[in-house]
Amino acid sequence: MEKENLTMASFRAGRKRTAFTLVELLASIAIIGLLIALLLPAIQSAREASRRAACANNLKQIALALLNYESAQQIMPIGASGQGGFGISWWGQVLPHLEQSAVFNRLDFAGPFNGLMTSHAGNARVVNDLQFPSWICPSSSLDQMLLVGGASVLMPSYVGIAGASSDAGFPESRVTPCCAADANLGQISAGGLLVPNRGICLGEIIDGLSNTIIVGECSDYVYNANGVAFRVDGGNPTGWIAGTTESKTPPNYAANPAKPRPSYNITTIRYAPNMRDYSQPGIRNDHGPNNPLVSAHPGGVRVACVDGAVHFLSDNMDVAALKSLATRDDRNTSMLP
Repeated sequence: MEKENLTMASFRAGRKRTAFTLVELLASIAIIGLLIALLLPAIQSAREASRRAACANNLKQIALALLNYESAQQIMPIGASGQGGFGISWWGQVLPHLEQSAVFNRLDFAGPFNGLMTSHAGNARVVNDLQFPSWICPSSSLDQMLLVGGASVLMPSYVGIAGASSDAGFPESRVTPCCAADANLGQISAGGLLVPNRGICLGEIIDGLSNTIIVGECSDYVYNANGVAFRVDGGNPTGWIAGTTESKTPPNYAANPAKPRPSYNITTIRYAPNMRDYSQPGIRNDHGPNNPLVSAHPGGVRVACVDGAVHFLSDNMDVAALKSLATRDDRNTSMLP
């Protein structure tokens, strides 16, 4: 018996402890938490880098589609058409060059109000629930689909560049005060590439394809003085298919100069990238002619030139330089970063 007790005592003495103490457990949890905290910014940074790369690729494909359209038609698409009362935007014209020929073939491009989904039931049925992932910046927090009449319509993260405003001494005469909802304090231009009711030929791009922007990001909110968020993306609130109700081109844009109407899915450059003050002239959620280029990417926005090259423009970029990039023929070609 004594020998047995001695053996058990020796066994207990030699057995290794396998459980954590409470102190050790808490220390382990603290270390794991610290490692997660250290790794999280790196993970978030990697995700944002991936999203920025995807966004840049989207812009490149859109710019190349526009260039392919020009190659086929010998002219750029109309930025916002007023045909038939409320026409279709440039997005509709480039569908075949974005691998969407089936959608293009189903759309009515000739009927009245074919760009207004509350008035054209046939086109509303075509665009309802259509989703094009390459039209959306993956960093954007905006709702991709909005209800327009009875149709759920895609709101793209990208907007066409119509040109630049003439304020602050910028030499641009192809502008019209716009729009009625903003007491005509904004300006809509035809000095760029995607303009109302006119297609631009490549020969008109005096500054060169690599020095003129044609599409940019508009994929985040702007805010009023009370911190209320507003959407100013190009399609809001009518969708990617919407053009304009006006039938002319700046500087002779409006049928009624006292009450010019918006052109959707295009913008006239007036403000620096990521300027988010909703109170500024020409900025409206439905639809300001000078809605700024804004993105969810920290530090700037991405734009595409006519040749398909994509550039990241800093929030601190000089506004005059950005206006030059938006203008096809001001002969200033040294503004890209």
